[in-house]
Amino acid sequence: MRLIAHRGFASTAPENTIRAVQSAADRADAVEFDVRRCGSGELVVVHDETIDRVTDGTGTVTETSLEDLERYTVLESDERIPTLAEMLEAVPSTVEINLEMKAPGIAADVLAALEDADLENRVVTTSFLESELRAIREIDPEQPTGLLASRHQERPVTTAVELDCDVIGANYWRCLSTRLVPRAKQVGLEIHAWSLERSLTAKLLGLRGVDCVSADRPLRI
Repeated sequence: MRLIAHRGFASTAPENTIRAVQSAADRADAVEFDVRRCGSGELVVVHDETIDRVTDGTGTVTETSLEDLERYTVLESDERIPTLAEMLEAVPSTVEINLEMKAPGIAADVLAALEDADLENRVVTTSFLESELRAIREIDPEQPTGLLASRHQERPVTTAVELDCDVIGANYWRCLSTRLVPRAKQVGLEIHAWSLERSLTAKLLGLRGVDCVSADRPLRI
C-alpha cells in the first residue's frame, strides 16, 4: 500500500504549497494537490473556490489575477499560492503526483503544463468532474486518470470504466462498508481511499485491497 500526502500533508505544512509537497516527499509515496484557473488565466494550486480560508485576502480565485494572488501568504506562513508550472518544477522526482482538477475547462491546459514540465514522475490526473476526465482521455489516451467518486454517485466503478480511468478514489468509509473495492478490483482499477487519520484504518483498507491511502499527516502503514 502507498501513502498519498493530501495537499502535501495539510496538517503539518501550509496546504498546497511548494514547501508542503517538498517536505512531504520524504514521508510519502505520492503528493496530492488541487488545480484551478485564476482570474488572469493561469492555472494555480489552491483547493477552495475562494482564497478566504487559506490566505489573508478575500475573493474568488476565478476573479483574482495571479498578480493579486501573489500578494497573499498561505495560512500564516511565508508561502504563496503557486502556479501549476511552479509546483510541477518543485516536486521531487521521487514521488508520484496526484493532480486534482477542481474546475471545468482546464484539462487541455493541465496536459500542456505536464508536457512542458517533462516530468520523470508518474502523474495521475484526477477529478470529480467527468467532463475533465473525458477531455483528458480525448486529448491524450495515455495519460493516467482517476475518477473521484462523490457520495451522490451510485455507480462509480461503472462510470470509471466508461471514462477509461486507471484509478478510482473514494471516501475511506465507502471503501470499507460497500462493495466498491471488490468491484473495482474485478475490472483492474487502482483504488485510492481518502482521507485517513489513523494507521489502523489504513491497515484495514490494505486488507480490503485498497492500493493507496490519502492523509493530512504522515501515517505508519
